[in-house]
Amino acid sequence: MRDISIIGGGLIGLCAALVMQHPGRRVTLVEAADLKRQQPGGLNARSIALAASSVQIFRALGLWSQIAAQAAPIRRIHVSARGRWGVTRFEAEDYDLDALGYVIENNALRRILLTAVETAANIQLEDQAEFESVAQTRKLEIGYRKNKRIKKIESAIALVADGARSPTRSALGIEHHSVDYGQAVVISNVAVSQPKSDTAYERFTVQGPLAMLPLGGRLYACVWTLNLQAAATICALDDAEFSARLQDCFGYRLGLIEDVGQRFSLPLQRTRAESLQQGRCLLIGNAANALHPVAGQSFNLGLRDIACLYELLVARELIKLDNESITEIAREYEMLRVREQRQVIRYGDGLVSLFSNELPLFSQARAAGLGLLDLLPALKTQAAFTGMGMTFGGNRLLRGHL
Repeated sequence: MRDISIIGGGLIGLCAALVMQHPGRRVTLVEAADLKRQQPGGLNARSIALAASSVQIFRALGLWSQIAAQAAPIRRIHVSARGRWGVTRFEAEDYDLDALGYVIENNALRRILLTAVETAANIQLEDQAEFESVAQTRKLEIGYRKNKRIKKIESAIALVADGARSPTRSALGIEHHSVDYGQAVVISNVAVSQPKSDTAYERFTVQGPLAMLPLGGRLYACVWTLNLQAAATICALDDAEFSARLQDCFGYRLGLIEDVGQRFSLPLQRTRAESLQQGRCLLIGNAANALHPVAGQSFNLGLRDIACLYELLVARELIKLDNESITEIAREYEMLRVREQRQVIRYGDGLVSLFSNELPLFSQARAAGLGLLDLLPALKTQAAFTGMGMTFGGNRLLRGHL
């Protein structure tokens, strides 16, 4: 009998296991993939932006020094609209912060988290274990296939962290709603001639936002949102043609684009679960909400799901979980999380609508809005703290404490 089972061992699942572990509590993590398999690095690496709220959570886990050593800080964010005069700049020092956020390769972050999970005495890791079933009658039972055999574990509670297309969510009968933006994101790393290593750029175009995030040295992560046809065309270009198109769209703030990595293209949808809980199973991360990348919030929002659940457990001084406490926690978890999730969804969708509209009136409004935002400290501060995930109420983890 396990106290907590986590279905899905991606970055959110690994973080959940580390947060939920306790000397008196047994945690099992079930993941379909081989977590030790290495992913591409360098120019072909995938990366992730960590908000200030996420940094606090990693501080609480005692992992931040390891992560910071491999992460690039964002101390300035430059926001502009292509072909328009309006510009907004965010500076970490304006908020007494060392950085507004950080960018790290997925593989580097995964290695740190996986090592911590593997060395934790009370976390049982089951990777290469594909989810098969979930049953809730008198007990919660999770089935998974490993080494061609079906295995089952009993658990007091399960956290569902197996992504936007979550098979566990489907097995639980939880409906979800999807919004197709008619866009795709093109992801590639690039090397530039004049890097500004601690500055990130968000450039809004008529098709969607183009972000350039520092990875350290000459490397930047390019996250380029386009309509579906344009994304397919861009991905089919050779390196020289891609560099030229990107240079034309972004400009020369980082000098010349001198080298590019592989291009990846993913269609963009926002997925929202109709409910965050069913019985003794709670949805976290992309299984609950998968968002448009315009505000870089999906992973950071998922970490705050975990922080909220942790707070509910600690506030009740719960180590072992009984049915009555699980029911109460599930109800409160959904109430608290829906509030923030809806706000973040509105924030992201608002940016998508405003900055992906080609009408002249909207184009002029974008320019005026960016220029005005830079002149209004209170509004600018609210926008900055929303992006950092620090406006939704504090708890122990968001203060950097377990």
